Amino acid sequence: MKKIKIVHIQLLPLLSGVQNVMLTILNSLDKDKYDIYVISKPGGPLVEKVKKLGYNYIPVPSLHRDLSFLDGLAFINLFLIFRKHKFDIVHTHSSKTGFLGRIAARLAGISMIVHTVHGFPFHPYQSKLIFHLYKSMEKFAANFCDKIVFVNNYEREAAIADHLIQPEKAITIYNGIELPMMRLHNKEKSDKLIIGSCLRFWKQKNIIDTIKAAIQVCKKNENIHFIFIGDGELYKVAEKIVHDSGFKDRIHILGWQNNVTEWLQKFDVFLLYSKWEGLPLSILEAMSFGLPIVASNIKGNNELVSDANGILVPINDIDRLTAVLLSLPDEKERLIKMGENSRKLIKEKFDLMDFIRKYKNVYDQEFN
Repeated sequence: MKKIKIVHIQLLPLLSGVQNVMLTILNSLDKDKYDIYVISKPGGPLVEKVKKLGYNYIPVPSLHRDLSFLDGLAFINLFLIFRKHKFDIVHTHSSKTGFLGRIAARLAGISMIVHTVHGFPFHPYQSKLIFHLYKSMEKFAANFCDKIVFVNNYEREAAIADHLIQPEKAITIYNGIELPMMRLHNKEKSDKLIIGSCLRFWKQKNIIDTIKAAIQVCKKNENIHFIFIGDGELYKVAEKIVHDSGFKDRIHILGWQNNVTEWLQKFDVFLLYSKWEGLPLSILEAMSFGLPIVASNIKGNNELVSDANGILVPINDIDRLTAVLLSLPDEKERLIKMGENSRKLIKEKFDLMDFIRKYKNVYDQEFN
């Protein structure tokens, strides 16, 4: 039987949440049934991972995150790749590759085109011109695909209400994660409370405001420590702020770590105070290890976190975030219960096998 040729398209060759969601999908596919390809900008850890897994890799050097004159060249490159390889399924991720890839794939005659929205590119922190431009681009690109997968219900419902997409094309598939066999977050009792975060150091993740709140907390409670794992364009800025504060012995900025699960076991609470999200994999991972969550009250986050398993804090309110973090040492019994509820929620709503089954169903609609 002829294999189904499927290609997934990423913009950046990183190994962050979006890329790991894609790899989870690809790893679940029957290799006797699917011939798997991945396209991205070259030169990063995603490329090494894809090759190690034995998938076909196609670099497109003209892909860039920001709007660029190279976007036209990237579009032509994608179109020519699609015409050459005659894929059965093109699956795009992220906004720019979603826009260019969907249109190029349809013009190249691809029979099935799927796009996953990991968070729309338009958000309240943009100018009105950029906001409406990106919104119009999403509406236009929606005409060039068969299914649009949303990682949260909020954006799916909003897209339908705003007439950005036909309802029959829209589906929600929550990101799924494997639940560890046992709760590994077991530590000896200590007066020290460790609040941890795994994130990309850039504007979306609101790292600077988060660091500022951590400094205020350290000024008032010497038993609270912070660990921040990750890297990005704001890493050096955050590092300098911590250094200048005099609290670098209690606010630890460790850079990117390969053994994230080992660090999760050291945390008492997981913190993510981002400005906008799709459905953050970092929170899901923390929940799977039985951690209570403190997060910004925004779309995506508030479909993962409730009073049962954490605390939602209004965005742009550093004083409120500081107060919440300072209250945690007095809530240790409640934190334990929240952590237990985090694991239950993973099993009930964000199960990995359910995630895999739903994506396979999307593909099978065309080829069964």
